Amino acid sequence: MSVSVHASGWNDYSLDIGDGYMVFRANSMDVCIGQTGGSLILYPQDYAEVGPVIAYDMTNEFILTKNAGRVPRNLFVGDTFENVDYGKEWYFLIPKMTNEPLGPYTKIVFFDLIREKGIRNVEWMTPKNPNFWTPLLGSLIFIAIAIPILAIKFFYISIPLLILVVFGITCLIKKRKQNKSLEATA
Repeated sequence: MSVSVHASGWNDYSLDIGDGYMVFRANSMDVCIGQTGGSLILYPQDYAEVGPVIAYDMTNEFILTKNAGRVPRNLFVGDTFENVDYGKEWYFLIPKMTNEPLGPYTKIVFFDLIREKGIRNVEWMTPKNPNFWTPLLGSLIFIAIAIPILAIKFFYISIPLLILVVFGITCLIKKRKQNKSLEATA
């Protein structure tokens, strides 16, 4: 499949947020802030318990981020994967002069800090994939491939279901023909 040649998921993206900065999504856990065409500035994995960027705002001097938390998945012994924890929120303040993230902060500490910096109104923006079609087409390709595979794997369900559908369609066709012949004779 040509989609796999891109070597990235169809839900991954780089979103230009202005002033040479971007939100970069590599997977559901790694939603980061970086410089356009450059390096990552805020990589959540660098901080304990900090998950992906779920909202951001920009001022002339700062980038503000709201991040979810992360927790171990623990599905089996030795499981090293983590899940996003939307019940926790962490905040960062990134000065554009240094690009060094300040934080993570709790909500109260963060809003006290930005008030001291003179930031009054925070209008959080949720990062979204700028390309509507790539994730949609990728998901449709996955479904188009999965349906025949599942139909073959679970043939004991798919064959009777197919027989039922064909029987139902033939009954409908016969009924319509009968209705048309009754209308023609009346």
